[in-house]
Amino acid sequence: MKGALLIVKKEFMELSKDRKTMFFTFVMPLVLFPLLFGMIGRLGRNDKAERTGRPSRVCVVDESGAVAAVLAANPKEFQVVARPEGDLKQAIRDQKLEMSLEADPQAAAKQRSQETWVLKAVYDRSDESSTLALDRLKKAMASRDKVVVQERLKAMGASAQLAAPTRVEPDDAGGMNRTLGKALGSFLPYMVMMMMFAGAMQHGIYATAGEKERGTLLSLLSTSIPRSQIIIGKLLYVFSIGIIVAMINLLSMAFAVTRLAASEAASAGHAGQGMPGLGALATPGTLGLTFLLMVPLGLFFANFIILAGIQAKNTVEAGTAIMPGMVVVIFLGVFSMAPGIEKMVFLPYVPVVNVSLAIRKLFSQQANYWEYTVALLMTIGLACLMTWLSTRLLKRESAIFKV
Repeated sequence: MKGALLIVKKEFMELSKDRKTMFFTFVMPLVLFPLLFGMIGRLGRNDKAERTGRPSRVCVVDESGAVAAVLAANPKEFQVVARPEGDLKQAIRDQKLEMSLEADPQAAAKQRSQETWVLKAVYDRSDESSTLALDRLKKAMASRDKVVVQERLKAMGASAQLAAPTRVEPDDAGGMNRTLGKALGSFLPYMVMMMMFAGAMQHGIYATAGEKERGTLLSLLSTSIPRSQIIIGKLLYVFSIGIIVAMINLLSMAFAVTRLAASEAASAGHAGQGMPGLGALATPGTLGLTFLLMVPLGLFFANFIILAGIQAKNTVEAGTAIMPGMVVVIFLGVFSMAPGIEKMVFLPYVPVVNVSLAIRKLFSQQANYWEYTVALLMTIGLACLMTWLSTRLLKRESAIFKV
């Protein structure tokens, strides 16, 4: 084992000479995620403040005047504008206004005769400003309808509570923690696995096919270190890089999201209550269990990368050989983000996907420790099997000296 550790030391010494690679591998993730999440949070707050701080531009077709009074009573939320020329829906998509209203021409008469009348609202669901305008309209019309109903009940000599015989008081059993944790947990495993595979792949190609191109592999094989230990040493190096990258990205994400939660809480004026679910990322237990799953998965990835890299003639061929593995990781990661996928009973037994699902449930506070144990033991078993297979195959002369 001493020879394998010498190989690991050699690879890390070569890595330390490349400051640019060191920066992009170990330093940039520490800066990237806090910067990214901070920028997202700031842009989101600024956009929300800009939307809510100005009235929604609305054009109105209202022959009976049933809607005009409602809009005029809320000048901070609605600004009546002239109907733009051309296609009205296109004008809304072009953000010339947020919404168009068309009231029933007989609205006033129907209201007097206690009939229901229709108010048609045209808006753009994909635009948040337009959606805000619709929400404002619904609230304003609901308040108006409540007043109308109470007036009708009063005229009939009936109780004002006749229109509301029941009142639903919802109590969220999951809470904001679970809601936000589930949303974050859906993409976090995918991001960490991608970063781990990409980081290990880059250095694995350099340590295998790259060493062939540089002509140093033959010199290394001519030393007294057994070939099996050389292979294990390179495997440990690639595995270490993947695990370090995963740990750095995981901690960076946790720090960035926690900062975002604190920032949202401060902007909301309720310290610690802005986005409490984000704090679940920083829980030592959640991070520790997530990292524990990443260890055997990283060993599995490292074996695949070393196996493909050693047998390749050059770095280009190595990259081409490893790319299908990257595609599979991307596919399985995106697949595990699909809604309702956790209800499929067979998925806890599918490699890589079960790791994603286990981490997803950890962050959504609905961890299933049986599924977690199955994912952990299955990934450990696959990693051990892959290690045995790769070391056995790579001892062959045809694998290392492929031309």
